[in-house]
Amino acid sequence: MTVILDSASTLPLPAAATVLPLQPEDFADIGRVAYQTGFFGESAARYFADALLFADLWAGPYFAGEDRLGFTARLRGETVGYIVGLSNGERYGVALRRTLLRRVLPGLLRGRYRRPFQSLIYWQRALRFPTAHAPLDLYPAHLHINLLPAARGSGLGRILLSRFLEELRSRGVPGVQLSTTCENQAALRLYERAGFQVYLQRESPLWTPWLGRAAVHVVMVRDLRTSPDR
Repeated sequence: MTVILDSASTLPLPAAATVLPLQPEDFADIGRVAYQTGFFGESAARYFADALLFADLWAGPYFAGEDRLGFTARLRGETVGYIVGLSNGERYGVALRRTLLRRVLPGLLRGRYRRPFQSLIYWQRALRFPTAHAPLDLYPAHLHINLLPAARGSGLGRILLSRFLEELRSRGVPGVQLSTTCENQAALRLYERAGFQVYLQRESPLWTPWLGRAAVHVVMVRDLRTSPDR
């Protein structure tokens, strides 16, 4: 495989691949990839019927404020993955409310969404079984990363994660956290290689209607004051 050295990182990029800082015009692509990978790497259609609503709710908060942080990965010009997050997780609630008021509510009133109420069982369970978090004073940043199947195994996940951690360090962020499950062992290995450690893990029945069993949720943390990711 031909490699092209990326000037902003010591990690090599696969041929025909680019990794670029997140831009406002990336919203639609981020929402598309998020929906196609939103069920443990597979399509979120299994539990969330409306792709546009999912994209607006999920991606919206990361484009709603000035604290836009992330990168996109492209192969032959097509967006095949991304990493997004916030350097201060306390701002997420504000960004989510802004998204609901400025994007989702107007979309509902205009009939933008075809099946907006067919995912109520997910929302009910998400409220009943909330995801745990690590302390924000120690790990204020958080991240989400997803790759389409065609890009997995290419090294782009590691490059995206490395770029993101470098950007957090440049902003003086002391730590970052993420939430995942044991359903995605490849992602867990990626995080562990980047220096993340398990902060807590616990069984959650959130996904039982779609998995047929409970899933083990995992919160992982990375102290950015230590040596750079491997």
